[in-house]
Amino acid sequence: MINDVYHQKGVFSMALPYNLDVTLARAKVDLAKIRVEEIARHKKVSWEAEKGFLILPSLNEIYHITYPAGEVSTANGEPVDPRFQVLILHYLTGPGAALRGQWISFKELPGGLFYQDPFYGRAVLPLVRFFGSQPAGLLRAGEGLGGRPVDQGDAGIELSPFPRLPVRIVIWAGDEEIPASGTILFDASAPEMLATEDFAVLAEYLVKRLKCLAKEQTLLSSMSSAPV
Repeated sequence: MINDVYHQKGVFSMALPYNLDVTLARAKVDLAKIRVEEIARHKKVSWEAEKGFLILPSLNEIYHITYPAGEVSTANGEPVDPRFQVLILHYLTGPGAALRGQWISFKELPGGLFYQDPFYGRAVLPLVRFFGSQPAGLLRAGEGLGGRPVDQGDAGIELSPFPRLPVRIVIWAGDEEIPASGTILFDASAPEMLATEDFAVLAEYLVKRLKCLAKEQTLLSSMSSAPV
């Protein structure tokens, strides 16, 4: 059962980043223990029985996960960052939970308070440094990743890294007197979906994706406006 596999992982580990090879191998073993129909039903993914893989929408991309082997690739067959492979497999093997529509910060996750400072340094601070002076850039990049604007802060975007796991990223722009600030929020069902360490990795990953896309968008904009 999904719940049984999840609880064998433990709730939180202070050792980040985790040993990728070991963690990825264990996640693949966990996937094979669960009936694929149960995964598809609980995690809002599709099962292509004839092709032997699950189809997972994430941000602006589609991923294929073979079953029972647990090999992860994009729909185009391109390789996937091993850290994100782990997150995908943990999402698929974790327990299902209904969204609550209430938002909590990282420190409200189990054990999150003890890892709040490193989380801020690895996810929130890079977010603020990059988008604090250009909140509109957060909206453009977020929409480019399939997100939707939300009415929070000076700019807020809700992303869907996984079908039943939304994340909100919010920026308050700074001025001469008040520094910029930001936050990353999770639905209150989050502790039932993934371990806290996974949310630390996920938040860092999402910020990097947003920054990368924002740089590409700025470059394309400058190229299109340059005189011929």
